[in-house]
Amino acid sequence: MNSTSKSRLVLGLRGYGAMLFSIAASPVLYNAGVSFKTISIGYGFLYVVLALFEIPTGIWADLFGTKKSTIIGGLIQTFSLFLFLLSDKGPIVVITSFAVYGIGSSFISGALSALLYSNAKSEEVSAFDSNKYFSIIEKTSVASYILASASVGFLSKWLGLKSFAVAGIIYLISVLFVLVSVHEEQVKKSHKKISEFMAQAFSGLKYISKNHELKILLPVRMLNQIESILGILWLPWIKSLGGSDLWFSALATGSYLSRYAVNHYYSKKVKPTSFMPRIQASLLVMGLGASICAVTSNVYFGLIGVWIMAGARGVFLPATQAIQHDSFPDDIRSTGLSMMNFSVEAMIAISYFVSSSWIDGLSASHAWWISVSAFLLSVLFVVFLKEKAHEN
Repeated sequence: MNSTSKSRLVLGLRGYGAMLFSIAASPVLYNAGVSFKTISIGYGFLYVVLALFEIPTGIWADLFGTKKSTIIGGLIQTFSLFLFLLSDKGPIVVITSFAVYGIGSSFISGALSALLYSNAKSEEVSAFDSNKYFSIIEKTSVASYILASASVGFLSKWLGLKSFAVAGIIYLISVLFVLVSVHEEQVKKSHKKISEFMAQAFSGLKYISKNHELKILLPVRMLNQIESILGILWLPWIKSLGGSDLWFSALATGSYLSRYAVNHYYSKKVKPTSFMPRIQASLLVMGLGASICAVTSNVYFGLIGVWIMAGARGVFLPATQAIQHDSFPDDIRSTGLSMMNFSVEAMIAISYFVSSSWIDGLSASHAWWISVSAFLLSVLFVVFLKEKAHEN
């Protein structure tokens, strides 16, 4: 099995487990007697912890080994998912479980993708194409999301809290596979001190500050999350258009299929000299899809709008991953990825807490227009910062 196939297997397993957790968490916990308020606070703590630990664990991975960091993070996540089995014991158990899951995620966040990317790149050397690699990874992830969407209803209904154990077992299998089958070059650094941690952090900041595409991606990725944060309104929005829970399932499944199809098309293309034109175009298309959702009163057009957005994401996500991974050298890749992720996770954490006070009074139409504004503002950032880079 070559390195790319190993990446597909590991990320496919983790993608299924992650989607099983994210889709099932709210309804399963609620059916177990946990309030939505507690669930929201739990998610808030998850992202707070993830943001706080993101950069330190990213640096730790580069200094001590991305494989070691991945294994530790996977084991912590597995433990947290089994801890969710005790959610009916009280809110503190639920919030603690979310927080522990966040700690585990921080160890894996940049380390796993850096480890798998480095293996694939070193194996293929001059033949390596990041465009094809991340397109393959994206298609694998989407396929696992579709499988999770199809099975989560059955698992959550028949297993209840035990569905967390299923996700935990899947995570554990992926950890064991990494332990046995994924290779990592020997980490040469030794006598790790605070000064080395600081030097590693400054190296990551240095590469970000000198790379124009990375500087463009920071605000773009943050703004791109606004639609996701407002996504808790989409189920009542579908129902207000005359749809049902079944329509919402069609929305989700169709979104993944659209994302898969568009990604498959672009994976056949030659790697571009710059991924920024793809990112700019995909943001415009996402804005178009959100605009359709904002103005329509027809459930069919609503689905089409969401599917258009999803298709554009099939271009946007692999392009951002390719830019980020290609921009950092091997010895600071996990550090750099963690620094890029930190800004997004910090914004999500803050947004969950801030929006909780007013989101109940926000109409779906207004939420869609906010999303449109975020996409268009992202396009302006791309255009403005590209022009500024050319001037320099």
